[in-house]
Amino acid sequence: MAATEAATAGILSALARGPGWKILDWNEKKMLQLLIPLLMALKGRAQETSDEVHCGYRPKFSNSTVLQAHELLNVQDGEFPWQVSIQISQKHLCGGSIIHRWWVLTAAHCFPRTLLEMTLENITVVMGSRTLKDSRLERKQVQKIIIHKDYEPPHLDSDLSLLLLATPVQFNNFKMPICLQKKEKIWGRCWMTEWVMAPSYDRKDNFNMYLQKLRVVQITWRDCSQRVDHLSRNMLCAWQELGTKGNCQVLSEHGFDLFTTDIREG
Repeated sequence: MAATEAATAGILSALARGPGWKILDWNEKKMLQLLIPLLMALKGRAQETSDEVHCGYRPKFSNSTVLQAHELLNVQDGEFPWQVSIQISQKHLCGGSIIHRWWVLTAAHCFPRTLLEMTLENITVVMGSRTLKDSRLERKQVQKIIIHKDYEPPHLDSDLSLLLLATPVQFNNFKMPICLQKKEKIWGRCWMTEWVMAPSYDRKDNFNMYLQKLRVVQITWRDCSQRVDHLSRNMLCAWQELGTKGNCQVLSEHGFDLFTTDIREG
């Protein structure tokens, strides 16, 4: 039995002996079984084996603040190894991030009720490259989709969902987990990424999508409320950094990712 499985069994056994377990219904108990390994992963262990992989590492990309001109504009190999493409019937649906060898984080609005009622066999996660035509790509089946319990469309508060993979990610130079922020703080420079279609190709051709990035900085809630509609107090804002170039279409991408530059390198 893997370390995380053994620990999960121990935690569930302890809970079963207490009074709180009896008041949970079947769905709540099942959800708890799924979330315990994720909570353990957030404490710093991204892998269940003795070969630990720490979040935020980019083994194939330099973390230097001095970037060449082409590195400022174009995503490089291994620059965002946690970035994935979530697909339905092998067509891009949303972006997402690897947070654990079993889990991918994305937006809840990617999965409306009609889509959730479809078979999970059509939902896959593609990872391992900055383009969707790369031979290094790996495709993973999704075992379960968990929508945040407080998400109520059309409002975008708690717009989060977790995808439980059918098989674990084998981490390498191009597949690594991202770190999740433990507490709210003021960020400096950040990168935003999204999957976009190459302009010279048919938009139905999924294989000609590539990862694009835009450098942004965090702005105050007051400044943001003057530029963005439907902004709640639970949200933060990032805006394109002055003097930088790029054209990420924030509102057209689902599950786009925002990363701070406080990222580890190998």
